[in-house]
Amino acid sequence: MDNSIDIKVSVIMPIYNAEKYLASAIDSVISQTLTDIELICIDDGSTDDSLKILKEYRERDERIRIVTENNAGPGLARNNGIRRSRGEYIAFVDADDFLAPTFLESLYTCAKENALDIAISKYDIYNDKSKKFESATKADHSEIYEGGKITSKNENPDYIFSSTVGSAWNKLFRRTFIEEKNIVFLHDVRIYEDVYFVVSALSLAERVGKVEEVLVHHRIHSEQSRAKMFKKHYEHVPMAYAKVKEFLVHNGMYAPLSRSFINLSASRCYRIFNLLSGDAKENFWNQLHSEYAEKMDWNGKSSEQFESAEVYEFANLASRFSYKEYKKRNSKKEKKEAVGKKRGFFARLFGRNK
Repeated sequence: MDNSIDIKVSVIMPIYNAEKYLASAIDSVISQTLTDIELICIDDGSTDDSLKILKEYRERDERIRIVTENNAGPGLARNNGIRRSRGEYIAFVDADDFLAPTFLESLYTCAKENALDIAISKYDIYNDKSKKFESATKADHSEIYEGGKITSKNENPDYIFSSTVGSAWNKLFRRTFIEEKNIVFLHDVRIYEDVYFVVSALSLAERVGKVEEVLVHHRIHSEQSRAKMFKKHYEHVPMAYAKVKEFLVHNGMYAPLSRSFINLSASRCYRIFNLLSGDAKENFWNQLHSEYAEKMDWNGKSSEQFESAEVYEFANLASRFSYKEYKKRNSKKEKKEAVGKKRGFFARLFGRNK
């Protein structure tokens, strides 16, 4: 590629054994209506034909650059992509997702016209088994962007972290902002490495906006089920959030954004806990109890700090009790409730017969 050509967006795509979906992902990038782009493909030690496919595409399109690594993980792959990027903005595309043709142009135009640090798009779910598109669940506080509103943590300190999904693949980031603030992906976890990046960016961004169009199709398939990943690497979830808190403290952003962080970390850990079973469920709870509840600042928090009564109860109990203590306490509570229901039944029966 001629370095004299202005690159509006650098698209970074980490790849590991993605031969089944890779062509679809690459085609959706190189056929974008915004053409002043580069596609940086980071092959992370693939053992299938992914690298061969990449080389074939590079022969056809000089905007494609290939970097090879030795299975260092998606976080490090994306960080290396950032270091090599030359675009005004950066987008991250997973090798099994695909984009609407106007994804980059719509987000870039929105970002430029509004001087944004981060531009966000809506997305949907593509079920690879049924071959059907499904609506994505809205973020808890996506309403802060409604009507084309430009906002940030300054206007919405309590809700900024739950205003969008924690993934990087539906967003555009200003490259100089990412570099100046030293925002990176975690490289020592296998899940939630992008949550750390996105939350860190949201904590420091001055201007964030959203395009109200579905521009990313996030593919769900059996080989890469989120539930399976959570069950395999659940211990990495609180680890990632603890590191988010460290980032916030280091940058002087924890105090003003603490409520947003506490609700985000507790609600996501609550969801993971409910996905798990058996030993994994117990281990996850005890991990929170012994170390991470304190690190994530759940200890001693009142119910007013939480948006959900269920999440508050989970965070409060995980802070105070081991899993065995929690189960014992829960068992007593259930017995008490059962006795109460039984008494209520006889009271009502007696009342009817009186």
